[in-house]
Amino acid sequence: MALYGRARNTRLLVISLVVLSLATITVDYRGGESGPFEVAGRSSLTVVGALQGAVDTVLHPIGAFLGGIAHLGTLQSENERLKSQIAALRAQNGQSVSLKRQLEQAQSLLKLRQQLGLSGITAKVVAESLSNFEWSVTVDRGSSDGVKQDSPVVSGQGLIGHVVQVGTHWSAVQLIIDPHSFVGGRLASSGETGLVAGQRDKDLRMDLVSPDAKVTAGEQVVTSGLQGGLYPPEIVIGLVSHVYQQPGTLTKQIAIRPLADFSSLEFVLVVTQ
Repeated sequence: MALYGRARNTRLLVISLVVLSLATITVDYRGGESGPFEVAGRSSLTVVGALQGAVDTVLHPIGAFLGGIAHLGTLQSENERLKSQIAALRAQNGQSVSLKRQLEQAQSLLKLRQQLGLSGITAKVVAESLSNFEWSVTVDRGSSDGVKQDSPVVSGQGLIGHVVQVGTHWSAVQLIIDPHSFVGGRLASSGETGLVAGQRDKDLRMDLVSPDAKVTAGEQVVTSGLQGGLYPPEIVIGLVSHVYQQPGTLTKQIAIRPLADFSSLEFVLVVTQ
């Protein structure tokens, strides 16, 4: 009896649901677009659509963030690779600039040798000593290469100094900007001579110039090449930057800006003849 009652109840439930469905379809069909279920359906869709948009608005940034985290390792690797490339390119560019500068110095040195007919040994500057007591550089050529004490030293721009100490494979060169350096100089235009002294990082000073000498700014000053001097004639020392004459003195004093760049010396010529 219990099984029979349960089956009967199930059949009644199914029949009731079928009748209710038919009634709902009939009412909705007769009401058309203004039917209660149609209106309720549209309202439901509106509410669901709004909720879906809100959910998308909230979840999209989260999804993008999670996607960014997933690719974070890849981005870091790419950044490191790009940084390495930039560093390599900068190194190559710096090397090419250095090689270009060395080539220009070598070409200027060769041109000077040809112009003045100088014989000598090309040397590379390997150390420098610039202080209040000494302004000198060390080159990688010495007595084994034929370098001797007092040998003049020039660069492609002009006079550098002379050798003051010689080792087997190195030499110390006193620069003309050293306070203890003195060079016989001559004004290229007038031919007036004087004594050029070093003043460290200031312009050179030319003393003992005749008060009647005509001197113009920018005029070239070269070695005088007087007999018994250390330096061959016509090597450029620098350009006149200023002329001084104290009242009551018998000579003029001239400031000379050296042409050689003593802060970036790389290749020089030690004159041997």
